[in-house]
Amino acid sequence: MTYSTIKYKKEGKVGIITLNRPEVLNALNGEMLEEITIAVRELARDKDVVVAVLNSACEKGFSSGIDVAYVKDMDSWGARGMGQLLHETFGTCRFIGKPIIASIHGLCLGAGLELALSCDILIASEDARFGLPNINVGIPAIVEAAILPAAIGIFGTKELCYTGEFWDVKRADKFNLLNSIVPREALEEETLKWAEKIASKSPKALETQKDIINKWMTTDLETAIDFSVNTVGLNWATRDQKEGMGAFVEKRKASFTGE
Repeated sequence: MTYSTIKYKKEGKVGIITLNRPEVLNALNGEMLEEITIAVRELARDKDVVVAVLNSACEKGFSSGIDVAYVKDMDSWGARGMGQLLHETFGTCRFIGKPIIASIHGLCLGAGLELALSCDILIASEDARFGLPNINVGIPAIVEAAILPAAIGIFGTKELCYTGEFWDVKRADKFNLLNSIVPREALEEETLKWAEKIASKSPKALETQKDIINKWMTTDLETAIDFSVNTVGLNWATRDQKEGMGAFVEKRKASFTGE
């Protein structure tokens, strides 16, 4: 497929989605959200892809959030539909069976932060800034901002939502938002290092693990534990489980095939 607002390519086992509306700092409009969803579903179907990276072609940052010019004159039903579209895109990222790494530099704001939160690993350069400035234009943060209390705690969430101020990487790291912080010039290398590390694991185990983690987040404790106990049995029916445990016993490196 030919994309207008993003780029998509594969490098070995890694699928790379690049936000590509630099003229508006990757502000998210309907077309961009739909293209992200299509690309994520494409890599989800691709058996050669084990892990995905979501990054930006814009020098100034990852994403400035929702495209205000696109949504400002919507009526209530239009705004509701936009919220549903945001949730569909972010939910696609959250629930596909492959881990997604968000590679973040510069500004990561509003819906752009919610997109990053919908990924599995967040890697940031030292110049990254995070915020929910929605309150500054008279609207609350919604959709995948709901992940924030679990991710950073209720008081950090209230700070971001109520003040509209930006966090630098030090404050974001204080609230455990980030997995890694590196200089800007090392961001791509660090991202690919994480991607390669994850891509070396069993694709089936990764898919099952992501499903289990999502259940940990979205159901009660006993249901989540019961689901994980039952689901792990699926891995015992895979070739990768036999290979992984066999390699451990034989003290050699496992060779996973996703079977």
